[in-house]
Formats: sequence, structure tokens, C-alpha cells
Amino acid sequence: MTQHSGITKPALQPADVAMLQAVLRGWCQEKSCGIASPAAQHVARELVSWFECGIRDQRKLSDLMRYMHLDSKSLPVSTEAPRRESVRSAANISETNVL
Repeated sequence: MTQHSGITKPALQPADVAMLQAVLRGWCQEKSCGIASPAAQHVARELVSWFECGIRDQRKLSDLMRYMHLDSKSLPVSTEAPRRESVRSAANISETNVL
């Protein structure tokens, strides 16, 4: 269990992470977006957040992602090449990506 802001949440299980990764990969493919991009990292955080709020169905999560609007102007832009750790964390959607 992890505690963040006074809320105790169960840790993501390997099957949960695999399902969330599949949803993120599908979104990236649909949007022609790299998995290490700021947009994908934002979507990964949203996915984990929705999962923790009780939306556990892969199809429902995929549908939510399909209709999520991203304002590219509000996403952080980096002029540096992504570090290996950043790429790995975006691809693995772990609790460390949650705000």
C-alpha cells in the first residue's frame, strides 16, 4: 500500500500494469504518438488515476482515452533528448508517474 496526500491506495499488481500498458500503447498507436512523448506521459498519469478511482475495465479505459482532449500548449516541452530512465518509466506506467 502507498500513501499519498492522506489517501491509502493499493499497489498496482503486475496484471494491472500490463493492462494499463496495453491501453497506453493502443492510444499511442492510434494517435501516432511516441510512448516517451509528453502527451503519452500525461495520458499514462490519467490512466493510473482513473484506474485508482475504480475504472478497471480495459475497454472502458480505452474508450475514455479515445475521447480525452489534450491541449498540446499545456503539456511540458523539453528541448533535451529523453533520458533512458524517462523512456522506461513512461513505458512501464508505474506509481512513480502519479502526481
